[in-house]
Amino acid sequence: MTTTKPLRPRAGAFRRHFSGRVDPLTSAILVFPLFLTYQLGILGGHGQNGVDLVTRALIELCKHDLANYLLALAAMLVGYAAILVILRHHGSFHPNRFLPVLLESGFYALSMGSLILFAMSKVTSFFPGLSVPVLPELATGNASPLDILVISAGAGLHEELVFRVVVMGGLAWLLSGIGARSAWLVALVVSSLVFSLAHHLGPMGEPFAFAAFIYRTLAGVFFAIVYQVRGFAVAAWTHALYDLYVLGILA
Repeated sequence: MTTTKPLRPRAGAFRRHFSGRVDPLTSAILVFPLFLTYQLGILGGHGQNGVDLVTRALIELCKHDLANYLLALAAMLVGYAAILVILRHHGSFHPNRFLPVLLESGFYALSMGSLILFAMSKVTSFFPGLSVPVLPELATGNASPLDILVISAGAGLHEELVFRVVVMGGLAWLLSGIGARSAWLVALVVSSLVFSLAHHLGPMGEPFAFAAFIYRTLAGVFFAIVYQVRGFAVAAWTHALYDLYVLGILA
């Protein structure tokens, strides 16, 4: 006799995932693979993300010792596995929660990534002097698939943490007196502009170009909407997969 029981956990995961915004604890669990990919990837000399403050603090905590750094990551991985076991035992989390996040994020990344690239190609056709931003590694043809993977994981995790959770969330909280909707709109616009401008600041920043600034502002608006509606995990994975898709094309 046939049965549909094996399909129930997966269907239940999708229903639960799309029933509301992903909560902070679940988001933290879901983005840990991005964290681990990036933390191990930068050991290959692929460079830190410009707004990555976590790694700097971790390196200081490990006293700039590689063995201590690897032990810290191993301890985090063991702790992460233990949390997964405990939460699954209590019915608070199931590993099948990863699949809906990846599918939803992948859809947003492919659709919006293609749309933004299409829009920018139209803009640059009207203004030939403008160009879509390209990483130095991509411009010289030296970017490997691993480079793109590490860059994308770091951007998805750290840039969403800083510009959406801290900047956008903090600004919306500070402006809550003007009304929730107005505060959210102002925070969305400001955080998206700051997100774009940050790529042109500091010693590693790119020279300012109008097309690059607009391109990243549009991307920032997109990520901000995903974060506000669907939560941090979906925004971080969308950003990472979006960068993986776009940088892969530009490479």
